[in-house]
Amino acid sequence: MLPAGLIKIAKRTLSVILALVLVFSTVSELSRIVIKKVMASGAFTSAKLVISDSRADATAVNYAFTMTPTEQRAIKTMDIYFCTNATGACTAPADLDTGTPTIGSTDNINGTGRTAAKIGGLDNTIRVTVTTPASQSAQPITIDFTGVTNTSDDNSSFYARVTTYDANSAQIDTATVASAVLTDTSIQVSATVESTFSFTVTPVAASSLVNGETTTMEPAENSIAFGVLTAATPKVAAHDLEIVTNADNGYTITVEADADPPLVDGTNNIDKFGGGVFGTNASPTTWSEPAGTIENTNTGYFGYTTNDPTLTDTGDGDDRFTNTGNEWAGMTTSPLEVAYNAAAPGGSGEITRVGWQIEVNTYQPPGSYTGSVVLIATPTY
Repeated sequence: MLPAGLIKIAKRTLSVILALVLVFSTVSELSRIVIKKVMASGAFTSAKLVISDSRADATAVNYAFTMTPTEQRAIKTMDIYFCTNATGACTAPADLDTGTPTIGSTDNINGTGRTAAKIGGLDNTIRVTVTTPASQSAQPITIDFTGVTNTSDDNSSFYARVTTYDANSAQIDTATVASAVLTDTSIQVSATVESTFSFTVTPVAASSLVNGETTTMEPAENSIAFGVLTAATPKVAAHDLEIVTNADNGYTITVEADADPPLVDGTNNIDKFGGGVFGTNASPTTWSEPAGTIENTNTGYFGYTTNDPTLTDTGDGDDRFTNTGNEWAGMTTSPLEVAYNAAAPGGSGEITRVGWQIEVNTYQPPGSYTGSVVLIATPTY
Protein backbone atom coordinates (compact mmCIF):
# COMPACT_ATOMS: atom_id res chain seq x y z
CA MET A 1 0.00 0.00 0.00
CA LEU A 2 1.13 3.56 -0.59
CA PRO A 3 1.36 5.90 2.38
CA ALA A 4 -1.81 7.68 3.37
CA GLY A 5 -2.39 10.84 1.37
CA LEU A 6 -0.72 9.66 -1.81
CA ILE A 7 -2.69 10.30 -4.92
CA LYS A 8 -2.56 8.40 -8.09
CA ILE A 9 -4.16 10.43 -10.81
CA ALA A 10 -6.02 8.64 -13.39
CA LYS A 11 -7.49 10.79 -16.02
CA ARG A 12 -9.02 8.77 -18.59
CA THR A 13 -10.06 11.71 -20.44
CA LEU A 14 -12.68 9.67 -19.90
CA SER A 15 -11.10 12.43 -21.08
CA VAL A 16 -14.52 12.33 -22.21
CA ILE A 17 -14.17 13.98 -25.48
CA LEU A 18 -17.66 14.87 -26.58
CA ALA A 19 -17.96 15.89 -30.14
CA LEU A 20 -21.51 16.99 -30.82
CA VAL A 21 -22.60 17.33 -34.39
CA LEU A 22 -25.91 19.01 -35.10
CA VAL A 23 -27.33 19.16 -38.58
CA PHE A 24 -30.51 21.15 -38.83
CA SER A 25 -33.35 20.64 -41.20
CA THR A 26 -35.35 23.77 -40.50
CA VAL A 27 -35.61 23.24 -36.70
CA SER A 28 -33.90 19.85 -36.50
CA GLU A 29 -30.31 19.16 -35.61
CA LEU A 30 -28.06 16.14 -35.75
CA SER A 31 -25.62 15.81 -32.92
CA ARG A 32 -22.82 13.47 -32.10
CA ILE A 33 -20.48 13.24 -29.15
CA VAL A 34 -17.09 11.59 -29.34
CA ILE A 35 -15.52 10.41 -26.09
CA LYS A 36 -11.93 9.79 -25.07
CA LYS A 37 -10.41 9.14 -21.72
CA VAL A 38 -7.07 9.41 -20.13
CA MET A 39 -5.69 8.39 -16.85
CA ALA A 40 -2.94 9.28 -14.54
CA SER A 41 -1.61 8.12 -11.11
CA GLY A 42 0.85 9.19 -8.34
CA ALA A 43 3.02 7.92 -5.46
CA PHE A 44 4.88 9.57 -2.50
CA THR A 45 4.54 9.92 1.26
CA SER A 46 1.36 12.01 1.54
CA ALA A 47 1.80 13.14 -2.03
CA LYS A 48 -0.03 13.57 -5.26
CA LEU A 49 0.62 14.64 -8.82
CA VAL A 50 -2.25 16.35 -10.63
CA ILE A 51 -2.00 16.97 -14.37
CA SER A 52 -4.43 19.35 -16.00
CA ASP A 53 -4.78 17.34 -19.23
CA SER A 54 -4.05 13.64 -19.50
CA ARG A 55 -4.39 13.25 -23.26
CA ALA A 56 -1.35 11.90 -25.07
CA ASP A 57 0.75 14.62 -26.75
CA ALA A 58 -1.29 17.39 -25.08
CA THR A 59 0.54 20.72 -24.83
CA ALA A 60 0.52 23.53 -22.25
CA VAL A 61 -0.24 21.00 -19.50
CA ASN A 62 0.10 21.94 -15.82
CA TYR A 63 1.89 19.40 -13.57
CA ALA A 64 1.15 20.06 -9.88
CA PHE A 65 2.99 18.21 -7.10
CA THR A 66 2.08 17.99 -3.42
CA MET A 67 4.34 16.17 -0.92
CA THR A 68 4.97 16.17 2.80
CA PRO A 69 8.69 16.33 3.73
CA THR A 70 10.04 13.79 6.21
CA GLU A 71 12.65 16.30 7.37
CA GLN A 72 12.49 20.03 7.90
CA ARG A 73 15.92 20.77 6.41
CA ALA A 74 16.13 23.75 4.06
CA ILE A 75 15.71 22.77 0.40
CA LYS A 76 18.31 24.17 -1.98
CA THR A 77 17.35 22.17 -5.08
CA MET A 78 14.55 19.91 -6.23
CA ASP A 79 15.29 17.59 -9.16
CA ILE A 80 12.51 15.94 -11.16
CA TYR A 81 13.13 13.29 -13.80
CA PHE A 82 10.26 11.94 -15.93
CA CYS A 83 10.99 8.33 -16.90
CA THR A 84 9.23 5.36 -18.46
CA ASN A 85 10.57 3.20 -15.61
CA ALA A 86 10.24 3.59 -11.84
CA THR A 87 13.79 2.46 -11.01
CA GLY A 88 17.15 2.02 -12.70
CA ALA A 89 18.56 4.15 -15.49
CA CYS A 90 15.94 6.69 -16.54
CA THR A 91 14.46 6.31 -20.02
CA ALA A 92 12.71 9.49 -21.18
CA PRO A 93 9.05 9.13 -22.27
CA ALA A 94 8.67 9.77 -26.00
CA ASP A 95 8.22 13.48 -26.74
CA LEU A 96 7.56 14.47 -23.12
CA ASP A 97 8.98 17.98 -22.87
CA THR A 98 9.02 20.34 -19.90
CA GLY A 99 9.57 23.23 -22.32
CA THR A 100 11.08 26.25 -20.63
CA PRO A 101 10.40 25.07 -17.06
CA THR A 102 8.10 27.60 -15.45
CA ILE A 103 6.93 27.50 -11.84
CA GLY A 104 3.20 28.12 -11.50
CA SER A 105 1.21 29.74 -8.72
CA THR A 106 1.27 27.08 -5.98
CA ASP A 107 4.96 27.10 -4.96
CA ASN A 108 5.33 27.17 -1.16
CA ILE A 109 8.87 25.86 -0.67
CA ASN A 110 10.40 27.90 2.16
CA GLY A 111 13.10 30.39 1.26
CA THR A 112 13.34 33.24 -1.22
CA GLY A 113 14.24 33.38 -4.88
CA ARG A 114 13.45 30.70 -7.44
CA THR A 115 14.84 29.51 -10.74
CA ALA A 116 13.70 26.54 -12.81
CA ALA A 117 15.57 24.94 -15.67
CA LYS A 118 16.13 21.65 -17.44
CA ILE A 119 18.89 19.45 -16.03
CA GLY A 120 21.66 19.31 -18.59
CA GLY A 121 19.21 20.44 -21.25
CA LEU A 122 17.23 17.19 -21.04
CA ASP A 123 13.59 17.62 -22.09
CA ASN A 124 12.32 15.17 -19.44
CA THR A 125 13.76 17.06 -16.46
CA ILE A 126 13.18 20.04 -14.18
CA ARG A 127 15.52 21.47 -11.55
CA VAL A 128 14.22 24.07 -9.09
CA THR A 129 16.89 26.09 -7.28
CA VAL A 130 16.11 28.18 -4.20
CA THR A 131 18.36 31.25 -3.99
CA THR A 132 18.15 31.63 -0.21
CA PRO A 133 16.88 28.39 1.37
CA ALA A 134 15.03 28.25 4.69
CA SER A 135 14.00 25.39 6.96
CA GLN A 136 10.83 23.64 5.89
CA SER A 137 7.74 23.51 8.07
CA ALA A 138 5.85 20.25 8.57
CA GLN A 139 3.16 21.28 6.10
CA PRO A 140 3.01 19.68 2.64
CA ILE A 141 5.13 21.20 -0.10
CA THR A 142 3.18 22.30 -3.16
CA ILE A 143 4.70 23.30 -6.49
CA ASP A 144 3.36 23.26 -10.03
CA PHE A 145 4.86 23.70 -13.48
CA THR A 146 3.19 25.10 -16.57
CA GLY A 147 3.78 24.50 -20.26
CA VAL A 148 4.58 20.78 -20.15
CA THR A 149 3.96 18.61 -23.24
CA ASN A 150 2.69 15.10 -22.44
CA THR A 151 4.30 11.98 -23.86
CA SER A 152 3.01 11.02 -27.30
CA ASP A 153 2.73 7.33 -26.37
CA ASP A 154 -0.95 6.36 -26.08
CA ASN A 155 -1.89 4.09 -23.20
CA SER A 156 1.50 4.44 -21.55
CA SER A 157 2.72 4.89 -17.99
CA PHE A 158 5.53 7.15 -16.89
CA TYR A 159 7.10 8.14 -13.57
CA ALA A 160 8.22 11.39 -11.99
CA ARG A 161 11.26 10.82 -9.77
CA VAL A 162 11.45 13.71 -7.29
CA THR A 163 14.50 14.34 -5.07
CA THR A 164 15.31 17.31 -2.83
CA TYR A 165 18.81 18.39 -1.72
CA ASP A 166 20.19 20.81 0.86
CA ALA A 167 22.83 23.48 0.26
CA ASN A 168 25.57 20.87 0.71
CA SER A 169 24.04 18.68 -2.03
CA ALA A 170 22.97 16.12 0.57
CA GLN A 171 19.75 14.32 -0.30
CA ILE A 172 16.73 15.22 1.86
CA ASP A 173 13.68 13.43 0.47
CA THR A 174 12.92 11.34 -2.59
CA ALA A 175 9.79 9.93 -4.16
CA THR A 176 8.50 8.30 -7.32
CA VAL A 177 5.11 9.41 -8.62
CA ALA A 178 3.49 7.31 -11.33
CA SER A 179 1.29 8.65 -14.13
CA ALA A 180 -0.51 7.11 -17.08
CA VAL A 181 -1.77 8.63 -20.32
CA LEU A 182 -4.62 6.84 -22.11
CA THR A 183 -6.77 7.39 -25.18
CA ASP A 184 -8.62 4.06 -25.40
CA THR A 185 -11.73 3.71 -23.23
CA SER A 186 -11.34 -0.07 -23.15
CA ILE A 187 -8.03 0.06 -21.31
CA GLN A 188 -7.90 -0.54 -17.59
CA VAL A 189 -4.92 1.02 -15.90
CA SER A 190 -3.22 -0.56 -12.91
CA ALA A 191 -1.10 1.71 -10.81
CA THR A 192 2.36 0.62 -9.87
CA VAL A 193 4.15 1.17 -6.57
CA GLU A 194 1.92 -1.30 -4.76
CA SER A 195 -1.28 0.39 -5.83
CA THR A 196 -4.11 -0.47 -8.20
CA PHE A 197 -6.45 1.74 -10.13
CA SER A 198 -8.75 1.42 -13.13
CA PHE A 199 -11.31 3.76 -14.65
CA THR A 200 -13.83 2.26 -17.06
CA VAL A 201 -16.60 3.90 -19.09
CA THR A 202 -19.61 1.82 -20.18
CA PRO A 203 -22.58 3.02 -22.27
CA VAL A 204 -26.05 2.78 -20.71
CA ALA A 205 -28.96 1.31 -22.68
CA ALA A 206 -31.91 3.40 -23.87
CA SER A 207 -34.97 3.51 -21.58
CA SER A 208 -32.72 3.28 -18.51
CA LEU A 209 -32.83 5.68 -15.58
CA VAL A 210 -30.09 8.16 -14.80
CA ASN A 211 -30.86 10.04 -11.60
CA GLY A 212 -34.60 9.75 -12.26
CA GLU A 213 -34.47 10.75 -15.95
CA THR A 214 -35.09 8.15 -18.67
CA THR A 215 -32.45 7.85 -21.37
CA THR A 216 -33.72 8.22 -24.92
CA MET A 217 -30.82 6.47 -26.62
CA GLU A 218 -27.82 4.21 -26.05
CA PRO A 219 -24.45 5.77 -26.78
CA ALA A 220 -21.41 3.88 -28.00
CA GLU A 221 -18.46 3.33 -25.70
CA ASN A 222 -16.59 6.24 -27.23
CA SER A 223 -19.31 8.32 -28.89
CA ILE A 224 -22.80 9.70 -28.41
CA ALA A 225 -24.84 10.05 -31.59
CA PHE A 226 -27.76 12.23 -30.52
CA GLY A 227 -29.17 12.15 -34.04
CA VAL A 228 -31.75 14.67 -35.23
CA LEU A 229 -32.80 17.17 -32.60
CA THR A 230 -36.29 18.63 -32.62
CA ALA A 231 -37.15 21.83 -30.78
CA ALA A 232 -38.61 21.25 -27.29
CA THR A 233 -37.67 17.55 -27.41
CA PRO A 234 -34.68 16.82 -25.16
CA LYS A 235 -32.44 13.83 -25.72
CA VAL A 236 -30.69 11.99 -22.91
CA ALA A 237 -27.74 9.57 -22.86
CA ALA A 238 -25.70 8.13 -20.00
CA HIS A 239 -22.45 6.35 -19.17
CA ASP A 240 -21.51 4.25 -16.16
CA LEU A 241 -18.16 5.30 -14.69
CA GLU A 242 -16.52 2.46 -12.76
CA ILE A 243 -13.61 2.90 -10.38
CA VAL A 244 -11.62 -0.04 -9.01
CA THR A 245 -8.81 0.99 -6.65
CA ASN A 246 -7.14 0.16 -3.36
CA ALA A 247 -6.64 3.85 -2.56
CA ASP A 248 -7.24 4.17 1.19
CA ASN A 249 -8.54 7.72 0.90
CA GLY A 250 -10.86 7.14 -2.04
CA TYR A 251 -11.14 9.05 -5.28
CA THR A 252 -12.81 11.92 -7.12
CA ILE A 253 -14.16 12.12 -10.68
CA THR A 254 -14.59 15.56 -12.22
CA VAL A 255 -16.06 16.86 -15.47
CA GLU A 256 -15.04 19.96 -17.40
CA ALA A 257 -15.57 21.45 -20.85
CA ASP A 258 -12.74 22.48 -23.14
CA ALA A 259 -14.54 25.72 -23.94
CA ASP A 260 -17.47 27.88 -22.91
CA PRO A 261 -19.94 27.62 -24.63
CA PRO A 262 -19.33 23.86 -24.74
CA LEU A 263 -20.60 23.34 -28.32
CA VAL A 264 -19.96 25.63 -31.27
CA ASP A 265 -20.32 25.83 -35.03
CA GLY A 266 -18.52 28.89 -36.33
CA THR A 267 -20.18 31.86 -34.65
CA ASN A 268 -23.15 29.78 -33.47
CA ASN A 269 -23.22 27.89 -30.19
CA ILE A 270 -25.18 25.70 -27.79
CA ASP A 271 -24.84 26.99 -24.24
CA LYS A 272 -24.19 25.11 -21.03
CA PHE A 273 -27.40 24.31 -19.18
CA GLY A 274 -28.62 27.37 -17.29
CA GLY A 275 -26.29 29.70 -19.15
CA GLY A 276 -24.31 30.25 -15.95
CA VAL A 277 -27.34 31.79 -14.21
CA PHE A 278 -28.81 28.60 -12.74
CA GLY A 279 -28.02 24.90 -12.79
CA THR A 280 -24.49 24.97 -11.34
CA ASN A 281 -22.56 22.09 -9.80
CA ALA A 282 -23.00 23.63 -6.35
CA SER A 283 -26.72 24.18 -6.92
CA PRO A 284 -28.11 21.93 -9.68
CA THR A 285 -31.75 22.22 -10.66
CA THR A 286 -34.54 20.51 -12.58
CA TRP A 287 -34.00 20.49 -16.35
CA SER A 288 -35.83 23.26 -18.20
CA GLU A 289 -36.30 24.05 -21.86
CA PRO A 290 -34.00 26.79 -23.22
CA ALA A 291 -36.08 29.98 -23.24
CA GLY A 292 -33.88 32.35 -25.24
CA THR A 293 -35.41 34.28 -28.14
CA ILE A 294 -32.14 35.62 -29.57
CA GLU A 295 -30.05 33.20 -31.59
CA ASN A 296 -27.20 31.56 -29.63
CA THR A 297 -28.25 33.01 -26.28
CA ASN A 298 -29.94 30.29 -24.23
CA THR A 299 -31.58 28.83 -27.35
CA GLY A 300 -29.86 25.49 -26.79
CA TYR A 301 -28.68 23.73 -23.64
CA PHE A 302 -26.22 20.92 -22.96
CA GLY A 303 -25.84 19.66 -19.38
CA TYR A 304 -25.00 16.77 -17.09
CA THR A 305 -26.23 14.98 -13.98
CA THR A 306 -24.89 12.33 -11.58
CA ASN A 307 -26.53 9.78 -9.31
CA ASP A 308 -23.80 10.06 -6.64
CA PRO A 309 -25.53 11.07 -3.35
CA THR A 310 -22.28 11.52 -1.41
CA LEU A 311 -20.31 14.24 -3.16
CA THR A 312 -18.10 16.65 -1.25
CA ASP A 313 -20.38 18.67 1.03
CA THR A 314 -20.61 22.07 -0.64
CA GLY A 315 -23.31 24.32 -2.04
CA ASP A 316 -26.65 22.52 -1.66
CA GLY A 317 -24.98 19.59 0.11
CA ASP A 318 -23.35 16.27 -0.71
CA ASP A 319 -26.63 14.93 -2.16
CA ARG A 320 -27.35 18.06 -4.18
CA PHE A 321 -27.95 16.17 -7.46
CA THR A 322 -30.12 13.48 -5.87
CA ASN A 323 -31.98 14.97 -2.90
CA THR A 324 -35.01 15.71 -5.07
CA GLY A 325 -33.91 13.61 -8.04
CA ASN A 326 -33.29 14.60 -11.65
CA GLU A 327 -31.14 17.66 -10.94
CA TRP A 328 -28.91 19.00 -13.73
CA ALA A 329 -26.00 21.42 -14.14
CA GLY A 330 -24.01 23.08 -16.89
CA MET A 331 -20.30 22.36 -17.17
CA THR A 332 -17.56 24.99 -17.08
CA THR A 333 -13.92 24.98 -18.13
CA SER A 334 -12.96 24.19 -14.52
CA PRO A 335 -13.21 20.64 -13.06
CA LEU A 336 -16.54 19.97 -11.32
CA GLU A 337 -17.23 16.95 -9.12
CA VAL A 338 -19.54 14.16 -10.36
CA ALA A 339 -18.32 11.29 -8.14
CA TYR A 340 -16.59 11.13 -4.77
CA ASN A 341 -15.69 8.54 -2.16
CA ALA A 342 -13.53 9.27 0.88
CA ALA A 343 -12.52 5.61 1.20
CA ALA A 344 -11.51 2.72 -1.05
CA PRO A 345 -14.61 1.34 -2.80
CA GLY A 346 -13.56 -2.28 -2.25
CA GLY A 347 -12.35 -5.02 -4.57
CA SER A 348 -15.50 -5.06 -6.70
CA GLY A 349 -15.23 -1.35 -7.40
CA GLU A 350 -17.90 1.35 -7.52
CA ILE A 351 -20.08 2.61 -10.38
CA THR A 352 -21.45 6.13 -10.77
CA ARG A 353 -23.95 6.89 -13.53
CA VAL A 354 -23.52 10.24 -15.28
CA GLY A 355 -26.14 11.55 -17.69
CA TRP A 356 -25.88 13.95 -20.62
CA GLN A 357 -28.87 15.97 -21.86
CA ILE A 358 -29.29 18.27 -24.85
CA GLU A 359 -32.24 20.39 -25.98
CA VAL A 360 -32.82 23.27 -28.40
CA ASN A 361 -35.70 25.59 -29.15
CA THR A 362 -36.91 27.03 -32.46
CA TYR A 363 -34.46 29.94 -32.30
CA GLN A 364 -31.36 27.71 -32.39
CA PRO A 365 -29.51 28.16 -35.71
CA PRO A 366 -28.93 25.01 -37.78
CA GLY A 367 -25.39 23.77 -38.04
CA SER A 368 -22.77 21.24 -37.10
CA TYR A 369 -21.85 21.77 -33.45
CA THR A 370 -18.79 20.27 -31.81
CA GLY A 371 -17.19 20.41 -28.39
CA SER A 372 -15.11 18.50 -25.89
CA VAL A 373 -15.79 17.37 -22.34
CA VAL A 374 -13.11 15.80 -20.13
CA LEU A 375 -13.69 13.42 -17.22
CA ILE A 376 -10.77 13.12 -14.79
CA ALA A 377 -10.47 10.42 -12.11
CA THR A 378 -8.10 11.10 -9.21
CA PRO A 379 -7.53 8.46 -6.50
CA THR A 380 -5.96 9.46 -3.18
CA TYR A 381 -3.62 7.10 -1.32
